Amino acid sequence: MPIGEVTASAICIEAGVTRDTFYRHAANPEDLLADALSAEIDEIMARLPEADAIGDAERALLTHVREHADVYRGAMNPILAAPVRAVIEGSIRSGLLVWAELHPHIVPIDIAGDASAMRIAVSYASAGTVGAIEEWLRSGDSDVESAVRMILAASPEWWLR
Repeated sequence: MPIGEVTASAICIEAGVTRDTFYRHAANPEDLLADALSAEIDEIMARLPEADAIGDAERALLTHVREHADVYRGAMNPILAAPVRAVIEGSIRSGLLVWAELHPHIVPIDIAGDASAMRIAVSYASAGTVGAIEEWLRSGDSDVESAVRMILAASPEWWLR
């Protein structure tokens, strides 16, 4: 069901909780969904320091999205609901910053040492990745490896060193 059609009342009835309980945890169904997905995405990004290549984290994220494709598609109209998009972008952004800190030799000289430039590069990469995920979901494709290859091919080469 599209998240835009889900009501707090319906969630309360299904969960057997009061509206007061619902609103103590979320402002609306989109925020509740974003919070639920956030925990899983943050767990994936927490494993990034152990990865051998940035593609490993991309693969883990896309596997998560494929496993919950119906949920993500329900959150799209035609793009992801703002809270869901923000959660994914924020997690990717945090993960990329960690990756750059762990691998400072990959960061181009024009960006290295300039926190503002790094934030711009990371924001660009995270927003682009979310846009690619949205398009992948719209396509109906479920091939994680193909999606990883396409996203990495479109990524600035320095992230892949």
